[in-house]
Amino acid sequence: METKYTFIANASHDEKNKITGIGMALHQADKPKRNGVLIEEIKEAYDGIPNKIIELFAIYRALEIARERNYQIVRVRSDYNLIRTKLKEGYEQHIGFEREDLHGEILRMTSDFKLIQFSYKPRRKNQMARQLAREARTLNSPIRRTDLDSIFAVYEQ
Repeated sequence: METKYTFIANASHDEKNKITGIGMALHQADKPKRNGVLIEEIKEAYDGIPNKIIELFAIYRALEIARERNYQIVRVRSDYNLIRTKLKEGYEQHIGFEREDLHGEILRMTSDFKLIQFSYKPRRKNQMARQLAREARTLNSPIRRTDLDSIFAVYEQ
């Protein structure tokens, strides 16, 4: 069985400083229904992410990291069930790939993998990723993703 990687992702926004923290707990498993062993904790700070899409951006970052590392079987777990449900539906029914927003960008990224799963992680059980996201907001030198400015502009209208 091929190795599966699970990203449990969360985001937190500091309105005062306009900084978004992304936190992820990365697990590796060889069993399909398990998260597996925690192999890494990821914290990143960003500047310029529209507040209404921070959770969607956390999912985007998880897939971006998975693609950079050439992971092929990936599950992204989030406590934002509405977003997760819409991504799962779009992926399985192959709809929404043409969208010019972050949702569409995530769906297009799925073609880089053998298998993607978007699954739910209840907020009460998502404390590690949540804490990492909160801690990330305090990191020095937040990243500015100018390569995504045209996508972010869709949300600022």
